[in-house]
Amino acid sequence: MRSGENVENVENAPEVSVVIPVRNGARTIVQQLDALAAQRTSRRFEVLVADNGSDDGTAGVVQEWARGRAVDVRVIDASHRAGSNVARNAGTAAARAEKVLICDADDEVDPGWLDALAEGLDRADGVGGTLERVKLNDEYIRRWGPPGGQTGIVKQLGYLPRPIGANCGFRRPVWESLGGFNEDYVRGGPETEFYWRLQLAGFSLLDVPGAVVHYRMRAELKASVKQMYIWGRQSPMLYRDFRPRGMTFDARESLDRWVYFLRLVKRSGRGPRDRLEALRQGGYRLGRLVGSVKYRVVFF
Repeated sequence: MRSGENVENVENAPEVSVVIPVRNGARTIVQQLDALAAQRTSRRFEVLVADNGSDDGTAGVVQEWARGRAVDVRVIDASHRAGSNVARNAGTAAARAEKVLICDADDEVDPGWLDALAEGLDRADGVGGTLERVKLNDEYIRRWGPPGGQTGIVKQLGYLPRPIGANCGFRRPVWESLGGFNEDYVRGGPETEFYWRLQLAGFSLLDVPGAVVHYRMRAELKASVKQMYIWGRQSPMLYRDFRPRGMTFDARESLDRWVYFLRLVKRSGRGPRDRLEALRQGGYRLGRLVGSVKYRVVFF
């Protein structure tokens, strides 16, 4: 029992806390809240919308949606510093359940998502599920072709596996013992650092394929390329921090990636799909170069 809690509070406490880190999610968050309200579960759960400084009225949209509904929804102020990890920490700190699940405001959880990840946390300290990339991405598919990318827990940068931050969870005592998410990691998959530390500390990580999130991809060219650049720029930061713990730089693999990128450039005139992939990969490679300079490591 946490300090200050009484027996009645413990009895009424939720079994699962769902944290949604968000900044300016007014346009899409209702769809995610509707999906959470439609979960096929008998578990008592709460939803904590950790608002990271939205200026589009996100908090008001959430409060209006929650009015008169049976779902336990709270808006948590996470505006003191920018970053998705700041919001994740603020939401988790306010959570009343031991099992904490994370999803994003612009996606849609499948009806069995909550139960699947919660059951996974009966067997492991951290969990991650599957991303489905078709349901919410008609425009992307029409313009650029079938979406790809990571679907579940896979090894990252040749080091350790991690789940996607849009579909993951952990036990709150584990989060406490690790000191929470590292708020110096702001964008570009910042959950990677947390889940790597989780494993290095001896905690377990479980892939739960049945926990599905319908993932919204960036259909606009500029936004898609920018996302890849941000991911690339963070990679050298991870290398800087985890090189003392065994992370290595594979120069041959890096060279192969650069050759692949140059081949993409060569065939980018064939059509928009080839051009998008060349620009996305170019954004990622540029991000790796910029990050290598910024963090003073060779990881390009």
